[in-house]
Amino acid sequence: MTGSRNRWLELAGAFLLGGAVVAIGYELARPSQGAVTVADASAPSSVDAAVHVPASPQPQPLDTPTPQAEAGAPEPEPTPPDARPPWRIPDEQGSYTAYGPVQVPLGPMSTEDEAEFPRHGLVTSLAVIVRSRPELTAPIQGILRGGTRVRVDAERSFGGGCSQGWHKVWPRGWICLAAGLATGSEPPQEEATVVEPALESPLPYEYWRVNADATPFFHRLPSFGEQDQADAAGKAWLAEHGREPMPTAPAERPPEVPAVVKEYMNAGFYVTKAGEEVKSERRFLRTTRGSYARKYQLGQKEPPKFRGKLVDGEAGLPIYFVRREMPLMRREAPGSDVLVKTDVMPERLGTHAFVKRLHVGTVEYLEDAEGLLLRAYAVGEAYKLKRPPGVGPGEKWIHIDLSEQTLVAYEGDVPVFATLVSTGKSPGMTPVGVHRVQIKHVATSMRDQPMEDEAYSIDDVPWTQYFSGSVALHGAFWHAGFGIERSHGCVNLSPADARWLFGFTEPALPEGWHAIAPSGSVKGTAIVVTQ
Repeated sequence: MTGSRNRWLELAGAFLLGGAVVAIGYELARPSQGAVTVADASAPSSVDAAVHVPASPQPQPLDTPTPQAEAGAPEPEPTPPDARPPWRIPDEQGSYTAYGPVQVPLGPMSTEDEAEFPRHGLVTSLAVIVRSRPELTAPIQGILRGGTRVRVDAERSFGGGCSQGWHKVWPRGWICLAAGLATGSEPPQEEATVVEPALESPLPYEYWRVNADATPFFHRLPSFGEQDQADAAGKAWLAEHGREPMPTAPAERPPEVPAVVKEYMNAGFYVTKAGEEVKSERRFLRTTRGSYARKYQLGQKEPPKFRGKLVDGEAGLPIYFVRREMPLMRREAPGSDVLVKTDVMPERLGTHAFVKRLHVGTVEYLEDAEGLLLRAYAVGEAYKLKRPPGVGPGEKWIHIDLSEQTLVAYEGDVPVFATLVSTGKSPGMTPVGVHRVQIKHVATSMRDQPMEDEAYSIDDVPWTQYFSGSVALHGAFWHAGFGIERSHGCVNLSPADARWLFGFTEPALPEGWHAIAPSGSVKGTAIVVTQ
C-alpha cells in the first residue's frame, strides 16, 4: 500500500502542477520501458544549477540612411547603435516589439558530464516531473513534456517511492522512470509527436473554444454510430443535470455513454490543438492531451491585442491607463463644481496624460493640462513604489496594485515596464504581501475549478508563474477586460504582456524544459501586491 500511495502522490503532484496532468496513469499502468534507439541529437551543454540568464545587451545597428552632407560641411557625427536588447526598445506607441529569452541555451557537455551521463533518455508520457532528489516527496525542480530528449546517468537508483527506479538527469535533477522515461545507450530514433510551444509568440499553442455544452471528446476517432450515441447521452445529461460536468470515470457515468468518450466539455472550455484528422469525410481536431473532437464544434480563439508600455526609468512614471470608457468632463465655469460632458472619449486600454488628482464635491477626479477631468475609478495609475525590504538593489521585482489594477516591473529602483491587469474580483482572492515566484510554466492546465467568469477548464494557460499557492501571473486569452477585477485570484495579463514578463523574471528555463522552480542561489522574482 505504501508504494501505491507514493506513486499516487507523484501523479497528484503532477496534476496540480498542470504541466504534468497527463502523466496520470503512467506510473500505475505503464510497463517498464526497455532500451530505445535515438539519432544523435545535438548534445546539450551544462547549465549552472541556479539557471540564470544574464542581462546581456545586444547592440542594434540603426538602418536609417544618413542624408548627404553639403559641400564643405563637416561630416555629421555617426549615431551610436542602441545598446539595449530588442525587448527593451520601445516602438512609436511606447510598447515592446520583442521578448526576452525564455530558455538558457545548453552548450557542449564537458568530458566529466559525458562520463557521468552516458545514457540517452526520451520522455514517453505527456509530461514528467524533475525532482531535486530521487524521492517522490523531494522539491520539484521542473517539468519536461513528451518528446524531450535528455542525458541520464548509467545506473538506476531505487527507492524514494518510485517502483521502477530513478535516473539522474543532466544538467540536474532526478526523474522517476515509471512516470514515462525510456532510456538507452544510443540516442532515440523516434521523432517527437508532441507540439513544440511557440516561445516567441504571445500564445505558445493554438487555442480552440468549445462552442456548445456537453461536447464529447473521444479517446480515438469514433464511428458515426458512436458519435450519435455520445451526442444522445450528452443531451440526456444536460436535460437532467444542466451544466454540471459529467464525471470522467466510466463507472460514474450513465451507461448510455459509449466507452470511446473520454469526457464531455461545456461551452467556454478551451483546448489546444495538436493536429487534425479526417474520418468518414468528417474533420476532427486532435488536442495536445490526445483526445479528439469534431472541429465544427470548436472555434479558434485569437489573443487580445493589448500591450503594456516600456518605462524609461523614474521619468516614465506615472502612466495613466484608461480602465473604463467615459467622456472627459469640464467645469461649467472656472472654479465651479458643476461638470458637463465633453465630446472627448479616451479609448479604453489607452493612456491619457493627467497632471493631478482632485475632488469635485465628494468625487475623486484626475485632471489633465487642459483642465479636463475623468473619474478616478475609470483610470489605473502605474506609479513609482519604493523597493521593499528583502529585495536587493539590482534585483528584478514586480509590483501589482489591486486598487489601480496596474503592474509595474522594476530592476532595483528603476521601473522598466507597466501595464493593466485583472486580479481577484473579491477582496482577499489575490493575497496582499511580498511573495516570490515559486514555479514558472510555459503553459499549464487549470481545470476542475471555477477559474474565470467564462471558463471552467482551460488547457495550457500560457506563461504561468505561481507566486502564492494556486495564485499566479498568467496570460488570459479568453477576455480583454484588463483593468477590471474579474479573476478568482490569479493576476490576468494580456498574453503578450505575460510573455514579456516571463522572459523578464527569474529563473529562466534550461533549454527544452517546460517548467522551472527556483533552486540554488537564484531566487524567484519578488511579487509585491498592495491594496
